[in-house]
Order: sequence, then structure tokens, then C-alpha cells
Amino acid sequence: MAAGPPRLAAGPRPQGEAELKRGLGCALVALSAVVLFPGVAHAWTPGTHIYLGESVLANLHQLPALIADVLRAFPHDFLYGNIAADTSIAKKYAPVGRHCHAWHVGQEIFDLASSDPLRAFGLGYLSHLAADTVAHNFFVPRQLVLTSTTAALGHSYWESRFETHLGDAYARTAKEVIQQDHGKSDAHLDAILSPTLFSVHTSRRLFRGMVHLTESQSWQWVFQVIAENSRWDLPDADVERHMAVAFEYVMELLGQREAAARRLDPAGEQALMLAKRMRRQALQEGGRQEPERVAETAEHHFGLPSPALEFWRASRAQRPWQDQADGRTLGRTNGEPA
Repeated sequence: MAAGPPRLAAGPRPQGEAELKRGLGCALVALSAVVLFPGVAHAWTPGTHIYLGESVLANLHQLPALIADVLRAFPHDFLYGNIAADTSIAKKYAPVGRHCHAWHVGQEIFDLASSDPLRAFGLGYLSHLAADTVAHNFFVPRQLVLTSTTAALGHSYWESRFETHLGDAYARTAKEVIQQDHGKSDAHLDAILSPTLFSVHTSRRLFRGMVHLTESQSWQWVFQVIAENSRWDLPDADVERHMAVAFEYVMELLGQREAAARRLDPAGEQALMLAKRMRRQALQEGGRQEPERVAETAEHHFGLPSPALEFWRASRAQRPWQDQADGRTLGRTNGEPA
């Protein structure tokens, strides 16, 4: 089973001063948008959700036949569902009980689907929520605490930083999926989701613009340069641990109703609130805490759970961070500095 739709070959990095200025301009506009509209910040980026969605499509043999048949028949609807859950901008301003990342809202999107393509879309939406439980309750809060001596490294930074370990192919696929006609899925969402500061239609337009911007080659390249010069490390082993648990939670959700992810808040409201409070306190203290103590505190509050990872161990999912690491090692053997 092919892991999702075909992707274009990776293009070359921007070259020359004009391209560099264009890339920096792209990054500046995207960062400004995140500052002006904090609600556009995702949990995992669209590219990361596409990676997880394609990993599911590559492992349909592990799912119940009824679910696998629907996803096999409508993979693009499933992939769109995996990123469409973030189309609601300024989520916290939704009416009480209608947050687009609430489990009961995601369940409505699946339960009220009137066709198999919409059911595939609904399964993608629920998969997104399952994956977000890992990002919002563990990865982002932990990173916020670990880097609490640096005020600039917030929520959106770590989401984008994580995606650099996946390469740019999944970001490109996210753009391709967004560009397709999803009129029926969008109409289905319009009938269920509640407006926030913006109408559902306006939120979708803003989200698509942000995807085009932040998943562009220029943005990816500029952010890669930033990541390579950051003093804060994100080891490939951490990337794999978080993707393994996220994949496990998604597959559990698709295979059984009482999955572990359903016991967690996809929005991670309490975890993020606690992490931000701890972060503010550390910044006020001038970052005087010992790094070892900070790491212990972050792990105590936001350490990953330890599921058996049966789906992950048996999976055919790609491990692009390993390819990235191999490429860096190869480059160094050819004379590049370590």
C-alpha cells in the first residue's frame, strides 16, 4: 500500500541574495501573523499531520477491515481531515463546549457524515485530535519548560522546529492537499463548527494562506538555518519517541473506541497553562535554575507515557529523521564541518 498520494521531488534550496531576502521576508510575514493571530498556531504542523496520516495509510493492514476499506478508497479525504481540524482560527473564542479540538465535536464530524468520503474525512479529523494529545500535553509543554530561559522560543517555534526533522516533502504534500477541491468536506465542517472571532469560511481562508506561507520552500529553508544555529537541541531520538506515541494513539483510536488518546484533552489546555506559568516564573527569576533541575521538572510534569507501541513496532512507517541524520553524516564525511 502506497503511503498516501505521490509527492514531487524535493527542489533545490534558494540561492543568492535575492532568494535569501525573499526567504527572510516570508519568515517575517509568517512570524508576524502568528503574533497577531496566536490562534493560527497548530499543535503539530500540517506537514507533521500529513506524515502521520500517510503512516496510517501505509499500515491499513493493522486496522479493522471496515475502517481500512474506507481509508483505502478515499485517502485524500482522510489526509485533508488530518489537517482540516486546524482551519478554525482563534479557537479559544468558540462558544463554550464547541471548541473544534473537543472530542465530542470531532465525533460529531464523523457520526454525521453521510457518505464514505466524508467518513474518511471524519476519521482524519479524529486522527488529528489523537495526534494533538501528544503535542499539546507532552511535547510543547515540555519544550516550553526546558527552554524557559529564552523568551522567544514559544509554542509555534517548537512545532516548526519539530517538522525540520521530517524534511520538506510532507510540508509540500500539505500544500498540495490544501489546493485540492474539498467542497463537500468544507460544507460538512461549516454545518458543525462554530465561528470564533471569524466566520468558519474566513478562518479557512486565513488557515490556507498560513499553510502556503509556512509550508513554503523559503520558509522551510530559513527555519532550517535558524534551527541549525540554535543552542537548543532537539535530538532525533526525541522526535521518534513523540512520533511513535502519536502514531500509536492514532492507530488505537481508529481501531477501538476506548483509546488512550480519548482520556486526554487534544487542546492540552491545562498542560499548556501549567507550562506557561512555570515558564513565566523561570523568566522572572532570570533563568537561575540549574539545567538538570529544569529537565527533571519538565520530565516529571510532561514526560511521555510509555504505551507498548505495538502498532509502531509492526509499522511500515517512514523514519525521515533517520534519512536527515544520514545526510548530515554523509555531508561531514565529504569535508563539511561537524
